[in-house]
Amino acid sequence: MRATESKPHRYVQGASSYLKTLWARREFAWYMAMGNLRSRNASTALGLVWWVLNPLLMGGVYYIVFGRILGISRDLSYLLSGVFVFYYTSTSITTGANAIVQNRQLLVNLQFPRLIMPITAILEASVGFLTSIPALYLIIGPSQDVWPSLQLLYLFPAIFVIQSILNLGLAAFTARITVPFRDITNVIPHLLRIWFYLSPILYTASQFEDLPSWAVNLYSLNPMVPLLSVYRSALLGSPFIPADLLQSALWAFGIAVVAIAMFVKYEGKMARYL
Repeated sequence: MRATESKPHRYVQGASSYLKTLWARREFAWYMAMGNLRSRNASTALGLVWWVLNPLLMGGVYYIVFGRILGISRDLSYLLSGVFVFYYTSTSITTGANAIVQNRQLLVNLQFPRLIMPITAILEASVGFLTSIPALYLIIGPSQDVWPSLQLLYLFPAIFVIQSILNLGLAAFTARITVPFRDITNVIPHLLRIWFYLSPILYTASQFEDLPSWAVNLYSLNPMVPLLSVYRSALLGSPFIPADLLQSALWAFGIAVVAIAMFVKYEGKMARYL
């Protein structure tokens, strides 16, 4: 009896074909991201420097209010590292939310995988984030005596990739729901502000232990908690907890797979809302 060759499931075939198309368009995504980055900063005198100044000014305000006035968070390196990392995610989400709507003419006239638009948002935000890391050390190095360590070499690339995957999932999700519901863009900044205050940025993890049980449970479900822990190990040389890296990866891949699947399934219907 002749053995029959098994064929991949049609969904596997579809995913493989979609990924090949995305890869073929990688240069298009990169040049579009760099074009967006230049155009956003073309009308300002400082240009890309604002990618450093925005989280820095934000961190400065929080440091004065919560550190000097209220006396809650006095560790500048702890505060700024959290602000810079969270700013990468928040920028990815807000840029991704508008990626489809703001490029409606391009989407209507050209045929390409729509997931390229959230990917473009992540590429744009990642360039700004990577640019801000040397500036972070220029600030906290002389003032806090915090300099790059060996942990930066092997932890930062891993956690940066994990966060970028998480950001892509979140950007794809917001891009998908913004197309039929444009008012979502007005709600996102408020949700990000809540997420910011629920993350260990202004406060340390130990300060959350005194909260009510429901708040502690909500805190433990925050993907930013293990993510920031690994980042601080990489950037500040604090003790590294391998479980935090694993938990960050699980959150990132879980959210990305679900959100991207939702986006791809819906992308054929986007044109009717544009």
